Amino acid sequence: MARWFKGDLHIHSTLSPCGSLYMSPRTIVEEAKRKGLDLIAVTDHNTCDNLIYVEKVACEEGITLIPGMELQTEEEVHLLAYFETLEGALAFKEEIYPFLPDVKNDPDYFGDQVVVDEHDNIVGVEEKLLVNSLLLSLDRCVEMVRSYQGVSMPAHVDREPYGIINQLGFIPDYLGFEAVEISRAIIPRDALSIWPELGRYTLVGSSDAHYPEDIGAVVTLFRMEEPSWKEWVEALEYGAEGVRIMRPFENGTG
Repeated sequence: MARWFKGDLHIHSTLSPCGSLYMSPRTIVEEAKRKGLDLIAVTDHNTCDNLIYVEKVACEEGITLIPGMELQTEEEVHLLAYFETLEGALAFKEEIYPFLPDVKNDPDYFGDQVVVDEHDNIVGVEEKLLVNSLLLSLDRCVEMVRSYQGVSMPAHVDREPYGIINQLGFIPDYLGFEAVEISRAIIPRDALSIWPELGRYTLVGSSDAHYPEDIGAVVTLFRMEEPSWKEWVEALEYGAEGVRIMRPFENGTG
C-alpha cells in the first residue's frame, strides 16, 4: 500500500567546495536518519565521487540513496541530475568531467574538495575547481542525462543566482522537465503566485544543505509503495497527488 516517504534530494558533501568539511558521508546519512528521512540524494557540483561511500553508509542505516549531481551548464544554470544506480552516476561523471574547465581549485579561497570514506578518512582530493560551468549547454546536459536513463530537474528555480528563470527568462517547454525544484526560501503557494507557469510542473523542495544541521530543513513527501527509484519517478509523474513539500520546522506543508 502506498504511503508518504520523506526525502531530501539536494545535499552537498565535503566534495563540494561550498560544503562544510563536517559533511562526510557518515555524518550526512546519520543526520538524515536522525531527521527521519527515508531517501536522500547527495548532489555535489559537477561530480559524484563521494557517492561510493554515501551508498555504503546508507545501506547500513536503511536509507535509500538516489545518486545525483548538481550540474552547472554553460548558461550558468544549476541542473540537478539523478540516476537509478551508482554505476550510472559514476559513468555519467566520467563523460562530463572533460567538459569541466581545467582550472585548479584554490582551497583557501573556494574551500576544500575532498573525498571522504565511510570511516571519515580523507581518501582523495579533487584538483579541478568544481564550481565552474561545464562547457556544455543546458540542452546538451539534459540530453546526456536522459541518455543514461536519468532524471534532470532545474534547481532552485526561484533564486537569482543560477536559477533557470533568472538566467534564461523562462523554462523551455521542449526540454520536457517533469519537475522543478524551489528553494527553501519560498513556499509553493508564493512561487506559483509569482511564476504561474510553474503550475505545469511537479514542485519539489529540498534543503540544499551545506551543513549537517540544514539537512531536512525542507523535505518533500513522496507517495510510494517503497522508497525506490521506480516508485520515486512515478511519484513525480503523479504531480500534486504524489508529491508534497514539507517544512518540518513549521510543522506543516507549504
